[in-house]
Amino acid sequence: MMLFDVTVELAPTKRAVMVVTAALFAGVAVRAGSGNAGAGKQSSGHLDVTGSKIYYEQKGSGPAIVLLHDGLLDAVSWDEVWQPLAAKYHVIRYDRRGYGRSDPATSSFSPTEDLAKLLTHLKVEHAVIVGSSSGAALAIDFAVAHPEMVDGLFLIGPVLHGMEYSAEFRERANRNNEPMERDDVRAMARNWSQDKFLIAGTNEKARRKIYEELVANAEKLKKYDAGLEEKLSPPASERLAEIKAPTLILIGEGDAADVQVHSRAINAGILGSEQIVVKQAGHLIQLEKPEEVVKRLEDFADRAGRK
Repeated sequence: MMLFDVTVELAPTKRAVMVVTAALFAGVAVRAGSGNAGAGKQSSGHLDVTGSKIYYEQKGSGPAIVLLHDGLLDAVSWDEVWQPLAAKYHVIRYDRRGYGRSDPATSSFSPTEDLAKLLTHLKVEHAVIVGSSSGAALAIDFAVAHPEMVDGLFLIGPVLHGMEYSAEFRERANRNNEPMERDDVRAMARNWSQDKFLIAGTNEKARRKIYEELVANAEKLKKYDAGLEEKLSPPASERLAEIKAPTLILIGEGDAADVQVHSRAINAGILGSEQIVVKQAGHLIQLEKPEEVVKRLEDFADRAGRK
């Protein structure tokens, strides 16, 4: 299994991959829905990409915002912010390869090029890119590879490709994923849903969503092959100075120490970026404090659009 690109080895017959990396999708043909969704309207479709079908949704009109989910959950992690944002913006979200309603990857692919192709297909020339966890790592990669398509980066509990993780962080992943060695999906889901770093405090609604989504998608997560993802070389950790887009980082005060370290490195490396510590929040702030995320994102998108 994997967590934030951290490999966790299981028994040989049950080796699996669980990723908290934000991969994206590419496309050449659409099965349903295309173009700007229009005010108040929602459309969805499957994009056929190199043997895989990727599910996406778009809603609303106005400046574009792309939501990149973390690596435990799929696009439903944005449910609480989706409707409010679509009242003012053209909002796009998706299940990346191997998650939710999308097919798994069957060959190597570049997540950054996938996103560029998707936006081109949807006739979106540029957007504010929002990423949660390693969805933020992908957003950063995209800003390096395609700066002309990025109006701004809005990063929630971000991690950074090219940075290492501590032994403690890896041990936490091992503990939470251990039940999968005996195919105990519910125990694994319970471990992550009760993880003190993902969600701060009780917040049973957010914890229940994590649990239910992990149970529903466990088989896909087990089969995810992160080795098929092509990453930037050199990695983004060595290229942050190339990013000129306005950047706002939200980090929960209760998030894991490794994520705090990655967040500070991103803040230090991107000139002019701002970091805000969100009180009484953990890693998945969009689940814990959706109203605050919407307000801060709206303010940020409006400022980015004026630059």
